[in-house]
Amino acid sequence: MQSFPSMAASHVVVSMALAAVCSAALVLALVAWRRAHRKRGGRGLAFHAWHDPLTGLPNRAYVMHELNGLFAPGERPSLAVLFIDLDGFKAINDIHGHQGGDMFLRAVGRSLRQSVRERDIVARFGGDEFVVVLRRYSGEENLSRICRKVLDLVSRPIQVGGELLAVSPSIGVAVAPRDGHDAETLLRNADAAMYSVKETGKADFRFYVEGMHEQARERMALALDLRQALQQDDIDVAYQPKRCLRSGQVRGLEALARWNHASRGDVPPTVFVPVAERSGLIHALGETVLRRVLAQLTAWDAEGVPVAYVAINLSLHELTRPSFAESLSAIVARSAVDPSRIRFELTESSQMRQPEETVRQMHALREQGFELLIDDFGAGFWNLGHLRELPVGTIKIDQSFVRGGLHNDADRQITEAIVRLARRLRLETVAEGVETADQANWLRELGCDVGQGFYFAHPMPPAAVGGYLERLACGLA
Repeated sequence: MQSFPSMAASHVVVSMALAAVCSAALVLALVAWRRAHRKRGGRGLAFHAWHDPLTGLPNRAYVMHELNGLFAPGERPSLAVLFIDLDGFKAINDIHGHQGGDMFLRAVGRSLRQSVRERDIVARFGGDEFVVVLRRYSGEENLSRICRKVLDLVSRPIQVGGELLAVSPSIGVAVAPRDGHDAETLLRNADAAMYSVKETGKADFRFYVEGMHEQARERMALALDLRQALQQDDIDVAYQPKRCLRSGQVRGLEALARWNHASRGDVPPTVFVPVAERSGLIHALGETVLRRVLAQLTAWDAEGVPVAYVAINLSLHELTRPSFAESLSAIVARSAVDPSRIRFELTESSQMRQPEETVRQMHALREQGFELLIDDFGAGFWNLGHLRELPVGTIKIDQSFVRGGLHNDADRQITEAIVRLARRLRLETVAEGVETADQANWLRELGCDVGQGFYFAHPMPPAAVGGYLERLACGLA
């Protein structure tokens, strides 16, 4: 009977030992769990550090890290960098909101991933900029083929919220080791090549060449000067008459923006208008010209100078702003000028990015009382199909056809076809670039309504318009 207390004591010892073992096991398990959790959490943090949260693609930091690894000391890797910017993406955000824009960017990321090999890097740098790193590319011919494939896939319409949307990519290409021996230089050169593409029409690709950075610096300096000129109201307006080919009378005037720079001299519109479009200054430039024209029409009315209307060039870039028509109408409403005395000449030398919004804005302008005119017809985006849906009353024959019409059979036939089409659609026709009496006579015989060009008059300052109209009335002009 004396053995029972010792047995009880041994049970206690065993129980305590088991408890200690269990506690130790629990502690070890807890430590292991915490280590695993930290490891998983670390992997999660690493993923977020190296990837874009919207598309899931690698980000700028990842690309820089990988490229710097490839450019290790003594290494001369053969690779290519494609710097890609989406032309016209801002309009998608403006019209469809950031949710629609985010859906579009994710789809573009998938298209880019499909266009290259598994071993290549596809990254989003932010905004609407993407970068592709092609490892061990095999020559520029193959690289050009890849760029064309990227252009094709990214340009295809993408369905967002039940609507098909499309943009095009501008692609700059830099290759190593020719264009750079480190990540920063290579990316900077690819970026310069991309901006060079945007200079000449977008929707294309271009390889980096020496001198592109100097051109980019010059463009930046010109944009800065233009911004200052707009702020200081240094943009002038000249006026060129449009004359009836039958009666010789002036139908109206075209307003032409002029910029005389203190050190650069006269900067032609073919130079500063594209700069305004790229730098976002096109809206300020357009409103500046409109206000100048409204003030001048008011002054001519007070002086008794008979000007029926003034035509103002309007960039289709301006029509991507949803409130554009309303803002122009508000500016005109603050003047004493009837909106019907303002005609907007719409021109576009490349593909329209947002046709539905553009057409909607054109109808809104027409409803506000403005007259619309298609400029450069036959040479740009405008075609026969668009005439059925556009609220326009006049088409302007591109000057290239006018210049070649007397000597080139194709130009002559195109001009004749445009005049016949306009007559059937009851549209007025204006021929620009008329420089000789023979051209004026030929156009008159075709049935073209209005002529404009150096044969009739050069662009002139506002103060010269009254005198010109007086001389014309006396048969002296």
